[in-house]
Amino acid sequence: MSERVLVIEDDRELRELLLEVLTHDGYQAVGFPTAEAALRAIEADQGGDLVLTDLMLPGMSGRELVLELRRRRPELNVVVMTAFGSIDSAIELVKAGAFDYLTKPLATDELRLAVERALEESRRRRSVAQALQQDGLEAAGFVGASAPMRELLRLVARAAGSPHPVLIVGESGTGKELVARAVHRLSGRAAFVSVNCGALPDQLMESELFGHERGAFTGADRTKDGLFHVADKGTLFLDEIAELPMALQPKLLRALEHGEIRRVGGTQPIAVDVRVVAATHRDLEAEAEAGRFRSDLLWRLNVLTLSVPPLRERPSDIPLLAEHFLAATGEPDAAGSPPRRVSAEAMARLRSYPWPGNVRELRNTMLRAATMTSGRTIEVGDLPPRVADAGRAAALVAGAAERRLSLDDVERMYIEEVLRQAGGNKSRAAEILGLDRKTLYRKLEDYRSEPSPD
Repeated sequence: MSERVLVIEDDRELRELLLEVLTHDGYQAVGFPTAEAALRAIEADQGGDLVLTDLMLPGMSGRELVLELRRRRPELNVVVMTAFGSIDSAIELVKAGAFDYLTKPLATDELRLAVERALEESRRRRSVAQALQQDGLEAAGFVGASAPMRELLRLVARAAGSPHPVLIVGESGTGKELVARAVHRLSGRAAFVSVNCGALPDQLMESELFGHERGAFTGADRTKDGLFHVADKGTLFLDEIAELPMALQPKLLRALEHGEIRRVGGTQPIAVDVRVVAATHRDLEAEAEAGRFRSDLLWRLNVLTLSVPPLRERPSDIPLLAEHFLAATGEPDAAGSPPRRVSAEAMARLRSYPWPGNVRELRNTMLRAATMTSGRTIEVGDLPPRVADAGRAAALVAGAAERRLSLDDVERMYIEEVLRQAGGNKSRAAEILGLDRKTLYRKLEDYRSEPSPD
């Protein structure tokens, strides 16, 4: 079914022209002379996928409509049309939650581009919601629609139905515990019990995992159940499994192979039904070759392996995650105010930053930005310097594409930005750019005699 665009324009001739263009492009276009009429259609479940509205309308203004839609239907993108003299108002509306704005008289190509961009954003959001719902993982907290995440979600759903151990590998901050919780939730097992194998002293880890009998050591004045007991019929998540002391690894292997444990100081085996999920950011095969991890335990744990991709390998998920973390800041919005959003330039910086700390670093960045911003829109200045500076060149190129600059202008902007980051060192800049120094010098000399694209 074709997508539905609601056009709100009190000028009948312009409204009909817009409807004709959009219908010709294959959209279901419906026109309204007032914002009130469009809102009634939306509330009657005759809404659409996009709203294209004039800023100046009789009755409810375009501004009031944008704010109302942000409150009632925040997933519905709005493109505002305005006369040249009201551009400042339109820009403020974009900061307040509108997706984009167009100036009158409208150029057909710009209209089509704005509509397609807004609808593409809507499609992406729907794709995420449908994917998570179909895989049954919506409540598990997964956010992402990239190919690597879709594949991970598929494997999580498969692994959840198996009784075998699961090994989750990935860099620090990628969300390995979130994956473990998703496996558990979909498995239908009882309690989820988590322990970080590197967080406890070696002498306490055995008692923590397997429990102890009264009198087993000084201070053991009563019998205590370990985490294997607590997790019976459920899932035991062993985070940072590479940190498990070598002396305990044979005991964990026995628990995995025979489904039984012994308390410290005990002599009788105790049967347990525990599904073990382990995680690590280390290369366990390399650890085993170095003698720091038992190879037999590795192969017992490595029945089902889930690899969590680093954030730099799925940049298309960054906008979704950024919005998700902003929505979860816990700060209540003022009555009638739109939810926080990220400006286009700030989002370009987020997408181009390599995120060595992965999703955890992005989460902390968005929490900081929500605290630093004075408005409802996260701007570049609200981002940490490492994020804002690292993505500046890529953001310039992305912005140049939106401004429809020529390839020569884009090249000039990029060269000048690399030179700035190189501290004015032309030899270093030429090396980064892959140019010989004579070529760079010639280009810089040409730029001095030409006006800047800015």
